[in-house]
This record gives sequence, structure tokens and C-alpha cells, in this order.
Amino acid sequence: MRLHLLRLLLSLLMVSVIIYPAYSKSQKSLTAVVDKINELKALESLLDKKIAKLEHLKKQLDSQKKELQALRKQTDEYVKKKKKEADDYYANIKKQADEYIAKKQKELESLQKQIADEKIKKLAQIYAAAKPQAAADELSNMDEDTAAKILVFMKSRQAGAIISKMQPKKAARIFQQYLMKKDQLKINKQ
Repeated sequence: MRLHLLRLLLSLLMVSVIIYPAYSKSQKSLTAVVDKINELKALESLLDKKIAKLEHLKKQLDSQKKELQALRKQTDEYVKKKKKEADDYYANIKKQADEYIAKKQKELESLQKQIADEKIKKLAQIYAAAKPQAAADELSNMDEDTAAKILVFMKSRQAGAIISKMQPKKAARIFQQYLMKKDQLKINKQ
């Protein structure tokens, strides 16, 4: 029995000598696999953290995008409002300018008429002081409208004396315009 035991021990020892190096290699291999698994778990954890950070950044980006869209909308509305205000302001200024120009145009026309009337009155004074025949000759050479205007600003007796010295056809046309302008002058004075 002792022998049997010894043989058993020896065979166990041999098995262990044979198996131990293989077991040792396997142990190292197993350790390497466990190390790789732990390394992969660490990488997976790191990857999960990076994914979470990216999702957080995406949410921030989406939020900023919405803010930018809201700001763009506000800016567009503001620009539209300011453009309308500018257009309204321009239209108002243009209207005021047009009214001012029209007013000044009327004033200018009135002044031009007054100046023309003053010139006609001066001419009327000059022709009234002249001899009727000389005045008739001068007025006959003018256009009939101007001659009638000059006669309107003379006393009726002076105008009649000058018209009587003109050729009858020319005198008739000038006298007709003289009467219309005299009536018009009376209406304007009222």
C-alpha cells in the first residue's frame, strides 16, 4: 500500500509537473483576458460618458438653434417694423414737401402776377401820359391781350381816347378784351 501510495504521489507529482506549466500559461492567458475585459469595460464606461456628453452638447446646440431662430424672427419683425416706420416717415416728409412746394409755387405765381401787374400799371401810367395817337400806335403794335391789360389800368377817359385813335377793327378787338378784363378786375376786387 505504501508503494501504491508512493506511485500515486509520484504520478500526481508528474501530472503536476506536466500540467503546472500548461496551467501556468493558461493562468497567464486568463489573466490577460480578464485584463482585456477590464480594459474594455473601462473603454465602454469612457464611451458612455462621451456619448452622454455629446447628447448634452446636442441638446445645448438644439436649444441655441431655437434661440437663434427666435432672434432671427424678432430681427425680421423689427426690421419690417422699422422699414414701415421709415416708409411712413418718408411718405409724410414727401407729403409735407409737396404741400410746401405747392404753397411756394402759388406764392411765386402770385408774386409773378403782382410783378406783371406792376409792370402793366407802370406801362399804363407811361401811355396815359403820352399823346393818345402815340399811345394808340404803340398799343396797336402789341398783342391785343397786353394792350387790353394796359388800358384796364388807365382811367376810362384816357383809355377811350387811345382806343378811338386806333384802326377800327383792331380797336374793336382790344376794346372787347378791355371790357372782359375790366369786369374780371371788378370781380377780383369784390
